[in-house]
Amino acid sequence: MLRALWPAIMAVLMLTAPAVAVAQNPAYGIDPANMDFAVSPREDFYRFANGGWLERTEIPDDKSSYGTFTELYDITLEQLLAILDEAVSGERALADGADEAKAVRMWQQGIDIDARNAAGLSPIEPILAEIDAISDLAGYHEFQQGAMFSGLGGSLPIGVSPDLRDSGMNAVYLGGPWLGLPNRDYYLEEGNEAVRDAYVATNARMLERLDRDPEDAQAAAQAVYDLEAALAATTLTREEEQNPELSYNPLTVDELAGRYPGMDWRAYLEALDIADTDRLIATQIGYLDALAAILEQTPIETLRDYLRVQLFWNFYNNLDLELEETAFTFLQSLGGAQVMPPVEERSLSQTSGLMGDALGKLYVAEHFPPEAKAEMEALVARIIAAFGERLERNEWMTPETREKALAKLATLRVKVGYPDEWETYDEVEIGESYAESVLSAANASLRESLAEAGQPVDREEWGMNAQTANAYYNPLNNEIVFPAAILQSPFFDYRADPASNYGAIGFIIGHEITHGFDLQGSRFDENGNLEEWWTPEDRARFEALNQDLVQQYDAIEVLPGLFVNGQITVTENVADLGGVETAYDALQSLLAEQGDGGTPAADGTALIAADAAELTPEQRFFIAAATVWRGEFRDEALITRIRSGVHAPPAVRATQPLRNTDDFYDAFGIIEGDPMYLAPSERVRIW
Repeated sequence: MLRALWPAIMAVLMLTAPAVAVAQNPAYGIDPANMDFAVSPREDFYRFANGGWLERTEIPDDKSSYGTFTELYDITLEQLLAILDEAVSGERALADGADEAKAVRMWQQGIDIDARNAAGLSPIEPILAEIDAISDLAGYHEFQQGAMFSGLGGSLPIGVSPDLRDSGMNAVYLGGPWLGLPNRDYYLEEGNEAVRDAYVATNARMLERLDRDPEDAQAAAQAVYDLEAALAATTLTREEEQNPELSYNPLTVDELAGRYPGMDWRAYLEALDIADTDRLIATQIGYLDALAAILEQTPIETLRDYLRVQLFWNFYNNLDLELEETAFTFLQSLGGAQVMPPVEERSLSQTSGLMGDALGKLYVAEHFPPEAKAEMEALVARIIAAFGERLERNEWMTPETREKALAKLATLRVKVGYPDEWETYDEVEIGESYAESVLSAANASLRESLAEAGQPVDREEWGMNAQTANAYYNPLNNEIVFPAAILQSPFFDYRADPASNYGAIGFIIGHEITHGFDLQGSRFDENGNLEEWWTPEDRARFEALNQDLVQQYDAIEVLPGLFVNGQITVTENVADLGGVETAYDALQSLLAEQGDGGTPAADGTALIAADAAELTPEQRFFIAAATVWRGEFRDEALITRIRSGVHAPPAVRATQPLRNTDDFYDAFGIIEGDPMYLAPSERVRIW
């Protein structure tokens, strides 16, 4: 909802890592069957490390891409579905009315396609009637006051999050427009015409569900698109969104009323039960200033259709199968998947998002032993120590800034597995239909969030649930978070050698730590407040180094004529580089303690055996690092990733950070003239 704010608040990443291992069993860890020893690592390291996996892996019809994280997602999916099946069959007893029982019942409603089809659009008919009743701009703004409880953000969405400048207190934020396409560039830049056409056509089919003539529906959908394009043009660019300062525009309620008099702000805040609010933070100030003129020039029927389209997109996977299939025709243009995922998976995703901790308790009890949590915390501590040592050795940072960087690292919070206190869902009511239950859960979460306005931030709260196979760094809490689901194979195997685990898990942990010191994370101090703690000289040197990396990635072509966007992906690329270097240092420290140093080839031509067990620890480390990012993408999904995502494609992430690391060259004897070679003068060193 608050599109411009979230990139600055939370870097949610496709990475992570579980426990520490000291075993030296080469039968585990990196799998030689996933490699291709016929390819020289000096020629094509990505293929050398992942060729076997790439040869035998096909993207499933219901997916737009497939990689290591997707594999783990599928493992977790099967674990959760088994738990749900046991609960439904009675093998797993759940108390009536318990949160876990509510979650199971919501999932059952989601997979009951017959009941959903019978209900059709009836669950949202009361909301559609409210939209139909809007007759003028005053009515449009009045509808906005309660729209969020109908599942709509409308034109002036409000949310509650920690204050960027006082992260210990929750503030009220005013967001930007609802946009159906991934970002503003899809509306404003060339090359997205096919996606735009698919979007308009899909919206037309949705509007036809309201007994609209096809020609009229097509014209209405085009008008909605034109409105969205006008709104998108007023928002921050993707580059501007990387600067959280631009999303922080505090206004008193009186100032807001003077700036945008069309809304009765006191009535709006009262409807949200936050009438005591005296200050809101606008995340899209340019949009706010331009909105009134755009709405005044827009026919009221187009504004009604704008709300109807939002409603359909926000409920498409909660109503009948026809609407879900209609929405999928557009999603195919973004990802290229051939079929929808099974309904069990689709419903699980929704339930897990709305009642995550209810399912999380069941998941943790079954699949996350206390030992894993303790081992993970030990590994994180070692990687943090290695990052601190890199800060101490940093050559371009002045002592003044280094001291503050070390203080920030020392206060870094680490959350592993699951929260100490689970969220409860007393206010969630399981309704007569799936859509009713979903709306009840969404509104319970919304009211809980709104009630936190002006209150101290609960720093123990988690931004992901335990069954999420992912991880993140949150600058406002200066924390790295690793949910339980990510803390399992293939990212970690307690039987594997340290090199394999540090190359995979250690890389991921180092990546998350580095996010605290990237272009966005570095703008927040050790307490999570948006505050400049760098000297101007250090900031200038840091930004220059980042720009070097931007230019390096800008030159990487992933499809004919399609290049990585180095600026949009820079924070992730910096985190990848810092992550692999930090993890390598941590491994060397561990090997030194164990008296097991590496054995790189003395003549710089590293011989590669046909058996992974014969590889040196250094070689195994870098191979493991490359396996973290292996993946296959459909062209549509790859294009979407480049145009809307903040991560470079898998093959780039698996190799480019390594090419900037001197130790990689020593491990494999890569020399000038080799395709994998990058001249020392071109290698970027930041952290």
